Amino acid sequence: MSKLPDCKWAQRNDKILFTINIPNLDPNKTTINVTETSFTFKSEDHELSLDFFGTVDPKQSSWKVGARDVAFVFMRKEVGDYWDTLHKGKKIHTLKVDWDKWKDEDEARDGDLDMSGFDKFDFGGAGAGGFDSDDEDEDDGRK
Repeated sequence: MSKLPDCKWAQRNDKILFTINIPNLDPNKTTINVTETSFTFKSEDHELSLDFFGTVDPKQSSWKVGARDVAFVFMRKEVGDYWDTLHKGKKIHTLKVDWDKWKDEDEARDGDLDMSGFDKFDFGGAGAGGFDSDDEDEDDGRK
């Protein structure tokens, strides 16, 4: 019996970033099918089917098999607001948000955060003053 793979997703207004965590995946024993509205993945031990929340462009989408995972970039059919969720249907307990790749919708529109108005983080030693090193030879009366 096939089991659900551990997977993560993130999004931008123009694409969906999706990762299936399966180490040592044999691409020759794996089937991947992407349509405008759905995605299916089947390997020797794992199987996953999704009905996308929106539409993607299968011809512009891509994937890469790595040593530990399969990384997908699903290009959205239309650039626009973020999807509420990755897929329609009941919750998949092995599907998580990829916070390392996630970018908030307002940040995606604004580009990189402008740090030019911020002061340098120079705390002037935070009031610690000069330290007396214990490694220095001092005449403290001990021999």
